[in-house]
Amino acid sequence: MALTETLPTEFRQKCEGIATEQRSLLNLRAFDPLSADILAVQLNAKILTPEQIPSLDPCVVEVLLNSDQWSAGIINQSPLWIINNPRHTPARRESNLMHEFGHLLLRHKIVRFDPNTELPLRRQSDEDEATYLGGCLQIPRRGLLWAVQRQMKQTEIAIHFHASEEMVRFRSNFTGVNIR
Repeated sequence: MALTETLPTEFRQKCEGIATEQRSLLNLRAFDPLSADILAVQLNAKILTPEQIPSLDPCVVEVLLNSDQWSAGIINQSPLWIINNPRHTPARRESNLMHEFGHLLLRHKIVRFDPNTELPLRRQSDEDEATYLGGCLQIPRRGLLWAVQRQMKQTEIAIHFHASEEMVRFRSNFTGVNIR
């Protein structure tokens, strides 16, 4: 079943509201870019790469640093630490981190940790919700409408919101806002 079929309209509207609220707290408008680093400061989160985690086994650090099979994860809740894959592009990093902030803002609980990577595992429904909210945080529907009104192309929208073109298409598909 596709993500659009599993997330009710009310939930999607709630996510747009959360994205608007987070921007408002930072005195940003819906069409202003919101970087993950700025949101991290707002949410009192520390973003780390594997080698920056002192208690992580060196073998695990090596596996994580040489793998594209993971993106990011909340590894500590208090204080809030998020591990991020440094191999990913800046646009992918933004998406990865916004996804993790989605978990945080939706108050998802960590189900358990993978014993091999020591990264958190979650329920698929939580992952779908965090993916959707992460996209809203990165490119709110109102921001997408603003870009379309200015006749911005997909590439320009991606650059403006520090997103990938794939994220722009994802948000366009979910919001019904047609882009060029």
